Amino acid sequence: MTDDLTDARNRLVPLYRLHQVAALLNMPRLDTTTNPDEPLSSRQQAALYAGIANWARLSAEAAEQVGESDFPGVTERFVYLIEYTDQHSRGWHPAPSKQSQGVVLADAAETVAQSILPTYITYLVEHRDDFQLWLVDSLSLRANVWHVETTEMHPHDHCPNCPSSAHTFDRAKVSPHAVEVRTPVQIQQFLYQLSAGAS
Repeated sequence: MTDDLTDARNRLVPLYRLHQVAALLNMPRLDTTTNPDEPLSSRQQAALYAGIANWARLSAEAAEQVGESDFPGVTERFVYLIEYTDQHSRGWHPAPSKQSQGVVLADAAETVAQSILPTYITYLVEHRDDFQLWLVDSLSLRANVWHVETTEMHPHDHCPNCPSSAHTFDRAKVSPHAVEVRTPVQIQQFLYQLSAGAS
């Protein structure tokens, strides 16, 4: 058991990865308050691991109850667009890089919105030389997500011959199915967690 515990400790993943896992599992938000004498990151990490384990167990039981033939595969298409604003910007603007928009398969727009921002911020950090001047302390980020099939079924004024994309839906002023925002404080906390996990 000691060897197993040591192996598990050596394989712990950083907090931002745990948040991504929680979002992909469509897990409810978790209160990560535990023992106040422990370091904050250790408390959050332990609470998230425990919460994910409990949610995964409940999800497995729910999947068994539904039955394999009735359980839908993840085949829904969603498009997303990440935007930014800061104290020098008026309104929201498309964020830089090709990673700021795309198409993904998922089960819910909320899942995409919650998971795509940590992924995008991680990409910015990994390519810091290209985005260092842009990644300022006052930056806010927003992820807009549309369910492609639902959006295409409803009439709107976007170009009928244009391919379905986040930019197309945004220009046509089609309301997204999910929106997730990260404030400057939340982004700086995430960046701190990233740097702490890398060290």
